[in-house]
Amino acid sequence: MRLPIPALTALLLLPALAYAQDLQPRFGAGFDAVLTPPGQDVVPEGFGIGLRMRAAIPVNADLSFAAGVGVVGFVLSGQDDARYLLNPQVSGILTLPRARWAGYFIGGFGGFIPLSNDPINPVEGGFTVHGGIGWALPLSETSLYVEIDPSLVIGENSTTVVLPARIGVIF
Repeated sequence: MRLPIPALTALLLLPALAYAQDLQPRFGAGFDAVLTPPGQDVVPEGFGIGLRMRAAIPVNADLSFAAGVGVVGFVLSGQDDARYLLNPQVSGILTLPRARWAGYFIGGFGGFIPLSNDPINPVEGGFTVHGGIGWALPLSETSLYVEIDPSLVIGENSTTVVLPARIGVIF
C-alpha cells in the first residue's frame, strides 16, 4: 500500500505538532511589493503591489511551518492593462536568537498563478522555490515584520527570478 505524499507528510509532522501544543499559531497580514525582470514570459514584467496573509504553526521556539497566500497586481499601467497573480507558499521559518529585532530565515515552495492575462503578451506562471530573510519587531501582543524573499519561478519553457519585499503585522 502506498501512502500519498500529503498523508506521509502529516504522519511525519504529528510528533512535532504534539510537542508544539503549548505554542500558539501565529497569523500575519501585510503588503507585497514585487519586482520582476523584463524580457520573460513567466510572470508579468515590472513592479507589482499586493496583499499577503500567512498562518504559522510553531514546532518549537525556533522553528515554524507556515502556509500563506498573496495576491499581486501589476496595476501601474492602468486598470485596463492590469494583470494579477496568486502566490501560494508553504515555508519553514527559522528564528534566530532574539535581540530587539528578531531575525529569521524563510524558505520553501509555492507558485505564481496568473489570475488574469494579456492576450498579446500572455504569461504562464509556474512553480517556485523561495528563500529569504526577515526581521520581526515584537510589540505588546503583535509584531511588525519586514522581509525580502526572492523566488525562482520555474515556467514551462523558462525560469525567472522574482524579488518580493514585504511589510506587515503578525498577530
